[in-house]
Formats: sequence, C-alpha cells, structure tokens
Amino acid sequence: MERFVVSARKYRPDTFDSVVGQEHVTGTLKNAIRTNHVAQAFLFTGPRGVGKTTCARILARTINCEDLQEDLTTCGECLSCKGFSEGHSLNIFELDAASNNSVDDIRNLIQQVQIAPQIGTKKVYIIDEVHMLSSAAFNAFLKTLEEPPSYAIFILATTEKHKILPTILSRCQVFDFRRITVTDIAKHLEEIAVNEKISAEKQALHTIAQKADGGLRDALSIFDQLVSYGGESLTYADVLKNLNVLDHEHYFSITNSLLNADSAGALVTFNDILFQGFDGHLFVSGLARHLRDLLVSQDPRTIPLLEVSEELGARYEEQAKAVSRELLVQGLDRLGLVDSQYKNSKEPRLLVELALIQLAQLNRPLSTNGNVAPRAVAPAIVEKKSPDVRVEAPSATAPPPQTAPPVSARPEPAQTPVVSDAAQPARTARRMVGTVSISQHLSASKSASAETELRDQPGDQPKGKGTSLSGRELNQSLLLKIWHEYAQSLKKQGKSSMHATLIANKPVITGPHSITFNIVNAVQENYMREEKPMLLGHLRRELEMPELELEVVKQEALNLRPRYTAKDRFMIMAEKNPALFKLREDLDLDLG
Repeated sequence: MERFVVSARKYRPDTFDSVVGQEHVTGTLKNAIRTNHVAQAFLFTGPRGVGKTTCARILARTINCEDLQEDLTTCGECLSCKGFSEGHSLNIFELDAASNNSVDDIRNLIQQVQIAPQIGTKKVYIIDEVHMLSSAAFNAFLKTLEEPPSYAIFILATTEKHKILPTILSRCQVFDFRRITVTDIAKHLEEIAVNEKISAEKQALHTIAQKADGGLRDALSIFDQLVSYGGESLTYADVLKNLNVLDHEHYFSITNSLLNADSAGALVTFNDILFQGFDGHLFVSGLARHLRDLLVSQDPRTIPLLEVSEELGARYEEQAKAVSRELLVQGLDRLGLVDSQYKNSKEPRLLVELALIQLAQLNRPLSTNGNVAPRAVAPAIVEKKSPDVRVEAPSATAPPPQTAPPVSARPEPAQTPVVSDAAQPARTARRMVGTVSISQHLSASKSASAETELRDQPGDQPKGKGTSLSGRELNQSLLLKIWHEYAQSLKKQGKSSMHATLIANKPVITGPHSITFNIVNAVQENYMREEKPMLLGHLRRELEMPELELEVVKQEALNLRPRYTAKDRFMIMAEKNPALFKLREDLDLDLG
C-alpha cells in the first residue's frame, strides 16, 4: 500500500516563484540574493500557514546551491541540494523554540555557530516559534545575533511578533507575511485538484478558501478531508455538509424577505436554519457578511473586494440592484450590535428575531406624510370630539381623490370661519388613511394660532400642557409608573448605576409632547447618553405617543452639605464642651 502524504507536504513550494500570495517577500529576497545583499538575521512574522518556514527553507537552499540558475532556481544536483532534499543537510539547522526555549538550548546553538560549514558557503539556522524563548534565552542570544560569523545566517519565524523583545527586532530584517486571499487559495486548490485528477466545483473550492481564513495550510488540510469523504468528486453540497457552513441560498432568501417587508418569512427561514442544527451566532455573522458583499457589489470600484466565485458574484450583483444602501448600512449596524450582545443575552434567539423584524420594518412603504403605511387596515371607528358623532375610517385600499380642491389665498385671521370637526365626516371618509391635505394643514395652523390667542386671555384656557399632537394627554402618574417600571427592569439586568440615575429624580412634563429629566453630574450624563434611545423608544411605545421627545438637562447640585474632617468635628464639639480637650490629652488621642 502506497504511503499517503498530505497535500500540505506534498505540494510544499520549493522555489520562490511557487510560493502563493507572498510576492512582496519573495521579490525582496530574490533581489537580495542577486545583488549579494543578504542580511545575517531575518524575522518572518505573520498568521499560521502562510509560508514563513517554507520561505526560510527556500532561502537557505538557494544561497547554498553551488550551481544556481539565472531565475534563482536550485540545480538539485550539487551536494548541498541533495543533502537538503534527503533531509540531512549539514548547512541547515532547524530549531523548534517551543520545546527548546531555555538558556542551555541557546548556548548549545551558539557553540554550533562557531563551526564553519563543511559544504557550501553559508550555515543557516531556522528558529521556529521564536516568541516561545524565555527572556534569559533572548538575552543570551543577543550578542551572537548582532555579530554572527560571516558564514552564519539566522532566520526567526513567529506568529506573535508583539512578544519579541525590541532588542531582537532591531537586529533583524522584519518581513510581514500577509493572509492569502480567497482567490489565490482557490486557484491553488484548483491546480492541485487537476494534478490529483479530482473533479471539484469552483464554488466548493471558494468555500474551502473562505473557511481557511487566509491560511493555505488550513485550506489544504480541509481539502484532504473532503477528498477523503467524496473520493474523486468534490461538490459544493459535500463542503456544506462537512464544514458546517450555511448555504448562500439562506442569506439570499432572508434578504428577499427583508426587501418585501416580510418579517414572518424571515423568521421562518431563521427557524429552519436553527432546526438544521446551525448556531444562531454563526447565522448573524454570515448574514452580516452577506450584507457587506451586497454593499460592495453596488459600486463597480468595490466589486474586486467581493471574494466569491463568478457565478455567485453575478447573483450578488443582481440582488444588490434591488436593495437600498440605507437598508444595508442599517442592517450591518444592527447585526454588529447583535453580534456583540449575543453571548451575554439570556434569549439570544429573541435578540436575532427582533433584529430581523426591525430590518423588515425599514422597507415598508411610506405614506404621503412620511410615516410607515400599514399593509392592511381594517375599518375602524374613530371617536371625534362631539360625543354623538362617529366617523368610519376607510380601508387602506380606498381610491385616492381624483382632483384636489383649488387653494385660494390665505384669508386674514379675523375673517377665518370656524368649522367644527363634526361637519367634515364626508370629506374625511374620502381621504386615504394617514394622508394630510393642504386644507387640513391650514386648519391645524389656524387652530394653533387660536390656541395661542386663548392662552393670553384670562378666561377660558386651552387643554393642559400635556396634550400631544396625536390627541393623547401626557399623564404624570402614568409617566412615573412607566418610568419606574423601566428603571426596575434595568436593575434586574444588572444595570444598578443606570437604575440609580433614573430614580434619583422625576421626569417633568414640559410641553404637549416633551418631557425633561434633570441630572446633576457627568457620570449620570454618560449613563443617560447611552440609555436615552432605548428609554425614549420604550416611553413612546407604552404611552402610544410616537412624537414624544425626551430632553436631558444637566444641573449643578445645590445646597450640598459641607464635608467635615475628623479634626473639624472635634473642634466643633470641643467648643460646646471644653472638657474634651483634657480628655484628648489624657488619652493621647490622635484625630487623624
């Protein structure tokens, strides 16, 4: 039985040109070799599986080749190349700092450095995971790293550059390896599939590349795993089944539901996803990624940022034309908030469902007055001021008026006839629900002027200051009840400081649809700045007053009680009872 070799080792690059996605590093190293400007200490840093150790080995093999080609490929025939290929080169030493991190290990390395190479011209020391060295080992290594023998070259590799001592960094040429793009990984996997005679779908390879998160070694490991499952065929369905990845169809379906303001459809799709065993947090991050891809698909300049297959890219471009930028931006903002709150929420599913409902509401059609128009409004009875008059409101499907009445010049206030609400039932019944005509707008302005005039008269007064635009009145008792219930809910959530801020003072009604809350210090101001949007939304819903406004006013605390020290209190008491002075001397008391 033939021995199986994993793809990460079988297809490990052996030349600079075959390294994937690190052209900025390989190009610099090749120029340094051509011009004979190879430094004596390098530091290769970057994420796992991006080619740090591979580039170190290629560099070591290249500078020791006795018959180097013009394109900087090794001959493979000299003693140095053969020793490297067979794994027993005398010029290349690899040290794993994760298990050899003591001062004694570094001392042994320093002793080896003193021995000149027997074959070739350079001795290369590759120290992997160098950040694992102890501080004492780093300090023991400093002098040799700064002034090594002319034939010695050190290549340090690490995934955690921030753990390297600055004195080490200053002695090395630092090369930052970047994450490999999805396109480059997918292309490399496609070449391997062709060599292995495996039929692989492009969408499947792109999904593997996305799952690898920029690491080529991870991508090759996933590729081997899926090939073991599917044999000579690698399909998109197999990838979804084995990698616990949500199909893009779910995200396209959710987005269509949001476009149609179909919150029920979005919730049903989300329930199906949970029923299949997927984590809700995975769905949130996936949907956010989907909205991000739609956003970059709306501008030709950002389309290169879309790391998907061509077939899927065409679908993104098609759906992006139907989605508004406002929905995408607000969706990303809302999903980012859900992502940060998901792990700490006691009802994470409800948190996601609420976000989907809110996003669906963003795309509901607007009426002529700018408010969200209801999809279907059943006939309702609207109470007017006169107790004997009841007007039936029309449904949302009622036809609009054919022609608008002409608008004449506005008459003088003294000549304005007063028309009661009860005299307008027919005209109101013909108008669409939620619309405002020009005559109504003028009537409202006249009513406001009349109310202003009545305020100046000592006799009849208008309705109290708590009357809102919607006809509801702000009730102080009801406002305080809702306010304290909200404060108690914050206390149950563990927000004791916010609870204390809300109950420290009472909200005051200051206008028809406005209330004011006073605070006394900067701490309360910071708390209210964070909590005000949620508090105001709660008050609007509970009081059924969408026009309600909340103003937070900072006032300096007055009549503060003076703060006395222990000595001050003693002097005040001693003035009233001088015997305390003698008592203090007898007992040798210290006032602190």
